[in-house]
Amino acid sequence: MSRKIIPLRRSPPATKDGSPQPRAIPRVLSHLPGMTREAIVDAAKEHERLIDRYEPRLTALVAKILHDKLPPIETWVAAILTSPVEGDEEDLVEIAPREQAIDVAKPWHSIHAALQEPSLPDRLDIIVEARLAIGLVSLDVEPALPVTRRVAEAVNLPAHLLFAKGEAFASVGEEAVQVESLMAAWEEHRKLLDDQSDELLERIREKTVNKPLDQCAGVVLSLGPDGHATSVVTREQALKVVAHEPFLARKLTRPTPPWKLPDGREAVSIPIVVWAKGHVSVHARDVVVAVG
Repeated sequence: MSRKIIPLRRSPPATKDGSPQPRAIPRVLSHLPGMTREAIVDAAKEHERLIDRYEPRLTALVAKILHDKLPPIETWVAAILTSPVEGDEEDLVEIAPREQAIDVAKPWHSIHAALQEPSLPDRLDIIVEARLAIGLVSLDVEPALPVTRRVAEAVNLPAHLLFAKGEAFASVGEEAVQVESLMAAWEEHRKLLDDQSDELLERIREKTVNKPLDQCAGVVLSLGPDGHATSVVTREQALKVVAHEPFLARKLTRPTPPWKLPDGREAVSIPIVVWAKGHVSVHARDVVVAVG
């Protein structure tokens, strides 16, 4: 069946303001001939909604791959396929080796061709099918990875956070890692970050008088029923917390230079390390640079 193709974009166009790549980058969108522009836009929005809905599972699948020391995520492709049965809410969400995905995608020439192009580093390609359209989206995933007791005991926390070490690491365990537990950890990390990010980012903004903002990082440690501990540290200090996980460490070593907002103010993307439920993750949040 022939399809209309929206041209492949291996990466977003370079911007004059130097702003970072968005977390989700559409690489290609293929749709049935005769679809109106409104229907195509609606399909693209549905793809975005599905990725947002299933991000916990997608991220947990990536975390399992990283934990099991399997090939890097650039060699894998996830898929979100909606059920063809009307009223059926059970969508298929899975991940497979890239070679297998390339073979399965042969009926969709644009998707097949895009999958044979190199993936963007440390990002997950996702095939999404819905509303008579199929797309390929590159997602910057933020997995929560389990920490062993041996690693937890060796973690080099900043001195002012040592008081929290015992409570923060109390949930560390040695049980078998399952996708369901990885999903639960990611959801707890996201909730903790959402609850604390405004306060933490404001503290980061204030710290710019002593340290360039692009050299700062945040740390959020769960203390179980006793609450949480947050701190603003240098990237070098934050890196010590995740040095045992190369995938997470790269999120802290990747340059994030400031960029200009439309109103002329500067903004920068700040990495934030989260430790909760015996797992550690690194997330990114944008901060507007304080003026004066």
